[in-house]
Amino acid sequence: MNKTSTFIILNLWWLIPVGIVLMFWQHTAPILFMLVFAYLGHVVLNPIINILGEWIGSRKWAVIIIVALFIIIISVLSSSLFPLIGRQITAFKITITMETFPKFLLRVTTILENILPAVIVNFINDFFSQYDSEFIEIWASGLSHIKSFIGRAGTVAFALGSAFLSFLIIVVFMIIFLLEGKKFSYSFLQAVPGKHYGTVKRMLEKTSNQIHSYIRGQLIAACSVAFTSIMGLYILQWITDISIPYTYLIGITAGLFNLIPFVGPIMGMIPAIIIYLVTDQVVPIHFIYVILILIIFAIVQLIDNLVISPYIMGSSVGLHPILVIILVLLGASAGGILGMFFAVPIAAIVKVVVVELVTSLKK
Repeated sequence: MNKTSTFIILNLWWLIPVGIVLMFWQHTAPILFMLVFAYLGHVVLNPIINILGEWIGSRKWAVIIIVALFIIIISVLSSSLFPLIGRQITAFKITITMETFPKFLLRVTTILENILPAVIVNFINDFFSQYDSEFIEIWASGLSHIKSFIGRAGTVAFALGSAFLSFLIIVVFMIIFLLEGKKFSYSFLQAVPGKHYGTVKRMLEKTSNQIHSYIRGQLIAACSVAFTSIMGLYILQWITDISIPYTYLIGITAGLFNLIPFVGPIMGMIPAIIIYLVTDQVVPIHFIYVILILIIFAIVQLIDNLVISPYIMGSSVGLHPILVIILVLLGASAGGILGMFFAVPIAAIVKVVVVELVTSLKK
């Protein structure tokens, strides 16, 4: 039996499932998304379970306790916060339409008239009139991407008939990852030929530690940005009497976009400004309120960059900032918003693999 046949036989345990997933991608994609969410849950909860497991002397009981608390928290949120967010999403889809664009343009013009000379304002108006169709196309493209993203989220949530059933399956997957995660790694390493065992083991350990630290840090930072954005916008509305509806939705969007390096924080504040401009206000629209919204998000980013991230991000993925920007742009081109989210972690894994291969070849 030659080496190729031996390799195939030893790796049938993962080659067959991968082949089935690719052949029936349309049906397996939602399940794959559930596995991804379950794995993220495993990454976040595993450190807490490790600490509790050492304290009570049983990892199984630690998993049961933490997962039970997780289910209770999700249940509380599903009866209060989730319905509120659902209503805001529905209202947002009704409010922000193609018919909203002229109002948005009029409000932008009003603000510019308050801060710029009439000559420049006239020039800008002529520019908007000349390229009106292009701006409408950009607006339509943005609405299409938003609706597509919401639709995909709904597809994942209701992939197997209901959000509740999907949640139960994610929890089951997460428990398996928490209890059997090390066995999966061991099974994979057993299929590796002896001479490559050490190299592959180092790859798994380094990528696991690095990516787990990155994911945990990013998720905690995203939650922090979402919370501080919501609080900041509520305080701004309380002080100034301006109206910025869908505050929870804006905050969560800012938190999600914060997962995208460099461009995420900028993209996170844009919805707040647009919603402020297209909403009917008791207080007249003014440039100063746009500046105050920008200041709120600047403070949110300062809190994240100076207080939150240094303490929770752990080890960096070790990629140059210019390379990170290029990767984010490539990710956006290849996979849209999800591509932007996953571009950096995937690149970090590839980097570890390449470095380990080069090191092993030099030996």
